[in-house]
Amino acid sequence: MILNSPAKLNLFLNIVSKRDDGYHNIETYFQFINLYDQITIRKIRGNEIKFSTNSKSLLGKDNLCLKAAFALKDYVKKKSLPAVLIDLKKKIPIGGGLGGGSSNAASVLLGLNKIWDCNLKKNELLKLGSQLGSDVPVFVNGFSAYAEGTGNKFIKYDFEKKYFLIINPGIQVSSKMMYKKFKIKDCIKRINLDNMHQNIGFNSFESLLCENYSEIKKILDILRNYDNGYVSGSGGCIFSIFDTERQAIDSLKNIPKKYQTYIVHSLKKI
Repeated sequence: MILNSPAKLNLFLNIVSKRDDGYHNIETYFQFINLYDQITIRKIRGNEIKFSTNSKSLLGKDNLCLKAAFALKDYVKKKSLPAVLIDLKKKIPIGGGLGGGSSNAASVLLGLNKIWDCNLKKNELLKLGSQLGSDVPVFVNGFSAYAEGTGNKFIKYDFEKKYFLIINPGIQVSSKMMYKKFKIKDCIKRINLDNMHQNIGFNSFESLLCENYSEIKKILDILRNYDNGYVSGSGGCIFSIFDTERQAIDSLKNIPKKYQTYIVHSLKKI
């Protein structure tokens, strides 16, 4: 089984409050894009769950593909499940705020649910996904959506098709660290379906990212000098939004060639 595991952009990200469980309540729009990791799952001899990848930094038991596989195995409690090899071809930048790891975890849950004949319903997979990470459920759900709570309460909403220029500054940002550093302000704005169009690009992490990573501020300044520039998730990838692919391609000339760039378009569903 070959699965395309897509990236996401947060068209806005508003941190509302810190919860008693350590997570944060947010308001965001998860926009899927056609930038993919590829996951191949196949049955093998034996009784193990094996993992391989082209990204050496993910070769360990802490990667989300393996965590998803073992979480599903523990949940279904079947005595005998076919051994599998999960192979991940990584293309989405790691630690870039594009949700690659969360997407991978969701893909593994969905793929193994079929391969192992678990027959779990979506609400069960969503519950499992939320235990793996706050961004996993939206990928299990499969639709670009406005989200509240920890990012696990969805309202399906389709924006018109857009094109994006994404710049990867090569900085791996820890979401855990960013949330730990973030201070909730006394006056909190709220972003909902009624006012979200006016808040495209707002990100509660932006000032903190710029303080900690001068490269991010530098790229944002370049983009905003010519077009528009925003950060996705907790960083560190930056993006611009365009109505046409030609506009996105033309904007490349303003970006220093040392940066890795992607031109992608929005997806309504996976």
